[in-house]
Amino acid sequence: MPDGRDLCLCFQLRAAARRASALYTSRLAPIGLGLPQYSLVGMAAACEKQNGRPPSITELAAALDLDRSTLSRNLRPMIAAGLVEVAPAGEGRAKLVRATREGRAAYRAGVALWRAAQDEAQAALGPQFRGLMQGLEATIAGLPAAAGSSVANDL
Repeated sequence: MPDGRDLCLCFQLRAAARRASALYTSRLAPIGLGLPQYSLVGMAAACEKQNGRPPSITELAAALDLDRSTLSRNLRPMIAAGLVEVAPAGEGRAKLVRATREGRAAYRAGVALWRAAQDEAQAALGPQFRGLMQGLEATIAGLPAAAGSSVANDL
């Protein structure tokens, strides 16, 4: 059907993202976390490990390429589930996000499941995988950042 979908970068990226998300989410199902939750708790832990302190909401939003309000909405159920905690930074209005012991355990439990999804995606794409990853990296670097935009961002 000649509707131009094949010419629209946004359509193609979103369709590919939905397929990839479904794959990773199905593989992570045994730990009870969806891909967005798994990514959030993992990034919070990784930022803390790298910086020697928990990330602020602003820093975590930047690391996840989300705006702060989207991240805040996504944090609420994670806090309620006991996977992350948010505490004042001690100065100004900044708040720090820390993966809890339960959150870190869930993340560790999912590493092999994530790896299986990654391996499956790589096998399905075959020799195109490396070029696709390089192309996506260039796309992300070349397009304006989403943070602060009026377009809603999803994890």
